[in-house]
Amino acid sequence: MIHRINRRRLLQHAPTALATSLLLGDTASASAAGRAFSAAGLNGCQLLPGAEFYVGIDNKGLWPNLTKLPGGELAAAVYNHPSHGYGSNSDIELWISKDGGVSWSFRSQVTDHPEEPNAIRMNHAVGLNAAGELVALVSGYHEGQKKPFLPTQCCISKDQGHTWQRTLPDLSGVPHGDIFPLPDGRLVCSTYIGVSTKPRRSRSSVNFSDDGGRTWDHPRPVVTGIGETFVLRRSDGVWLAVGRTNCIDRMDEVLPHGSGEVLLRSEDEGRSWSEPKLLSPQGQENAHLLELSDGRLLCSFTSRIPGLFGIVLRMSSNGGDSWSYPVTLLSTPAYDWHKTDAGYPSSVQLDDGAIVTAYYFGPRKPEWAAHGLPWHQRYHMGAVRWDLSMWPEDA
Repeated sequence: MIHRINRRRLLQHAPTALATSLLLGDTASASAAGRAFSAAGLNGCQLLPGAEFYVGIDNKGLWPNLTKLPGGELAAAVYNHPSHGYGSNSDIELWISKDGGVSWSFRSQVTDHPEEPNAIRMNHAVGLNAAGELVALVSGYHEGQKKPFLPTQCCISKDQGHTWQRTLPDLSGVPHGDIFPLPDGRLVCSTYIGVSTKPRRSRSSVNFSDDGGRTWDHPRPVVTGIGETFVLRRSDGVWLAVGRTNCIDRMDEVLPHGSGEVLLRSEDEGRSWSEPKLLSPQGQENAHLLELSDGRLLCSFTSRIPGLFGIVLRMSSNGGDSWSYPVTLLSTPAYDWHKTDAGYPSSVQLDDGAIVTAYYFGPRKPEWAAHGLPWHQRYHMGAVRWDLSMWPEDA
């Protein structure tokens, strides 16, 4: 069953627009990669008290996707050019942390495009299949982000990302989020496609693979009116999807892209979905879902609201029926999304209970360095280590 977004209905249930401001008690200056830093109101920035913040990957690292590997390493699949996807001859890379997100090292280039040397591979979904192999589905553009999209490339690694087998499966749509296995061994991946240009509308779908990610069947539609949909299978078998709505009102381009992030639920493996429920206001989107070891759900958002650029978090203790107030993980007082680029969080929980949240940040052009983070004024992947003891009691 495909639902269409009704903006008027969604706005009736819109949550609080701004996250709670959280201050730290001590100040530190810029740090090098792999060293923690903290700040108390540093140029108006806000950081979650007690959390450890790291510059994980410098001058690249956009759209991070985190995966816990079977051997205990933490992998991040990232875009390898310091731009919002405009690097000629650019690809997805795999970086590894052996110390729980503190330091990161390059392992391999995931994708290639020998048929078009100057092409761009950037849109990616990543996960493990039932055999423990890394699977990445990656789309992209021709040079200069010219469409049509590149054919989706399937990249599979049997040795934890050291080497890759690459094919071009028959898979339409742009992959997004995590690839995850079902109990019967099938893989699931979310994709989206454009269905109209005036007005601009996308349709999200879920795709299935019966052979560990090497081939994919025809997509099963989720909803029309949203793109970049992240799908999570809860431990009880219920599926949740969060997606970025297509924007109806650009509001003089003060706020970017979507009209808010919505949540949907499926109890029949994606055959039918609930009505979309708004989780965030316009300017907060690109959400990621994580089921924690205690059963709670963590939802992290990109925030590009003027004065609140960064990552905000919400928590649910009842499977997504209701959510906490937003809590700031990281924010700057930036106001112009044309100059400041940030977001796309991805989180994992480690065996010791610590949570690692990766994101990217940077100025859209080098001459706009002042519009990046005060302590690191270039594109980079940031990594935050935190735990549930830091979650505000009144959230």
